[in-house]
Amino acid sequence: MDLPAPIVAVTVHPRRARVTRRARAAVAAGRTDLVVADLPPTLLPDSVRAVAGGARVVGVDVLRRDLAEVPDDRVRAAEAAVRDAERALAAVDGADAGESAREDLLRRLALRSGDRLAAALADGSAEPARAGEIGAAVAAQITEVAAARRAHAEARVDAGHRLTAARAELDRLRGSARTRREAVIGIEADAAGDVDVELTYVVDGASWTSAYDARLDDDGRVTLTWFGMVVQETGEDWPACELTLSTARPSVTTTLPELEPWWIDLARPRPEIAMAAGAVPAAPLLRGKAVEAVPEEGLAAGTWRLARPTAVAADGTPHRTTVTTVRADARLDHLAVPVLGPDAHLRATLVNPSGHVLPAGPVSTFLADAYVGTTALETTAPDGGIELALGVDDRVVVERELESRTAHRARFGAQRGAVQRWRTTVTNHRPAEARVVVRDRLPVSRAAEVKVVEVELVPEPAERDELGRCEWVARIPPGGRWEVSVRYGVEHPKDVGVTGYR
Repeated sequence: MDLPAPIVAVTVHPRRARVTRRARAAVAAGRTDLVVADLPPTLLPDSVRAVAGGARVVGVDVLRRDLAEVPDDRVRAAEAAVRDAERALAAVDGADAGESAREDLLRRLALRSGDRLAAALADGSAEPARAGEIGAAVAAQITEVAAARRAHAEARVDAGHRLTAARAELDRLRGSARTRREAVIGIEADAAGDVDVELTYVVDGASWTSAYDARLDDDGRVTLTWFGMVVQETGEDWPACELTLSTARPSVTTTLPELEPWWIDLARPRPEIAMAAGAVPAAPLLRGKAVEAVPEEGLAAGTWRLARPTAVAADGTPHRTTVTTVRADARLDHLAVPVLGPDAHLRATLVNPSGHVLPAGPVSTFLADAYVGTTALETTAPDGGIELALGVDDRVVVERELESRTAHRARFGAQRGAVQRWRTTVTNHRPAEARVVVRDRLPVSRAAEVKVVEVELVPEPAERDELGRCEWVARIPPGGRWEVSVRYGVEHPKDVGVTGYR
C-alpha cells in the first residue's frame, strides 16, 4: 500500500541531516505493508526508523529502485533543455548545410554561365548590359549566402554554449537521480482504523555553518546577528517545514578512542641491506586500530529551532536563515603594533550574551550603516569574550622611527654587536579620549653565545612575557600625544653570525 508521506521537519547537522515524514493511513486488522516511495539515494539505510500511533511496527525494509524515468522535475527539465539545445544546434547545422549547397551551386552556375556568356558576346548574340545584370544577380545571391552563413556561425556558437551549459546542469543534477529508495513499513493493527505513521532517516549531502553580522551603533553597543548557512544536495527538496540546526554530529558507526602506549627508544641506524626476493618485511613495532573521533549527539550538542517554516532546495545554493540577534555593551579601544605597520585598528570587546555556544564563522562588521570588512569569530562559550576588528581608524596616528643605532663595545674585544633605540608616537585626533593598546617586541636569544643587553623601556610596559612581547595601555585625550621608547642591544662573538637581527 503506497503511503504519501510529506516532509514535516528537518534537523540539519554539520555534515548530515535528519528528515522526518508523517502521514495517516487507513489500515485493516492484521499485517499491512506501507510503502513510502521516492526517497533520495543519499539516505543511510541503517538510520531509518518508523513509529506508528495505534499500531505496532514489525519491520522496516529499505529497498533500492532503478527508475526508467527520473522523478525529479529539475532533472527532467534539464534533460529537456539538453534535447532542445541539441535540436537547435542540429537546426543551425542543417540550415548552414543548405546555404553551403546553395553557395556551391551559385559558384558552379557562375562559372558555366560565364563561359556561355563570353561566347555569346563574341558572336554578338548577347548584349554587354545583359552580362552586367547576370553578374550583379549572382554577386547579390553569393553575398546573401555569405551573410546567412555568418549568422549561422554565430547561432552555432550560441547553441553550443547553451548545450554545454545544459549538459553541465544535467550532470550536476542527475548524479544517481535514477536510483531512488523506498521504505517498506510493516504495520500490525489489532483492529481496522487510522494509523499515524512517522518515518525518520539520515541523509548525506547536507550541512550548515555559522555566519555573523556585527554592527557597532553610535551608542557604543554591538548588535550581533547569527545566521545559519544551510546547504543541501541530498536529492530531495525540503518544502517549507520545521527546520532545526544542530551541532551534533550523527554517525552510523560510533567507536570510543583507545589510548595506545607511547614508546620512546634510542635512535638506532638501520642497516642498508637489500631485501631478498620473496622475503617477508618485518612487522611494525606498534600496531593498533586507527582512532576515529566520532562525537555523539548528547547533552553537549546545541540545537536551534527556527521560528518559522523554511524551505531549502537541493541545488547546493546556500540558504541563509537567522538564528538569533543579540545586543551587548562593548568596550572600544585601538590596537597598534608599530613594528608590523603604522595602523591603529579599532577593536570592540564584548561578552557573548546569547546564552549559547557561538560556533566559529566569518563576521561581517559594520560601523552604523557603513560596511567595514570581514573578520572571524572563534567558537565562543556563553559569557566568553568576543573580540571584533572594526577596521583602521585614521584619526589615531601611529609613527615609529629609529632614533639611534650604535656599535656595541663589548668586554675584552671578543664580542661585537649593536644597540638600537626606537621611539613610537601615538597621536589622537578624535574628539574623545582614545584608549590605545600598543604592542612591541624585544629580540629573544636561542643560543647561549648570543645575548640581549642594555634593555631599556620607557615607560615600563603593563605586560611583558618571556618571549619578549611587551604591551602598553595608553589613554590619550583629544589632540594629545603619547610616546614610548624601546632600547636594546645584541651581543655575540665576532666569529659567529647571527640570524634574525641586523
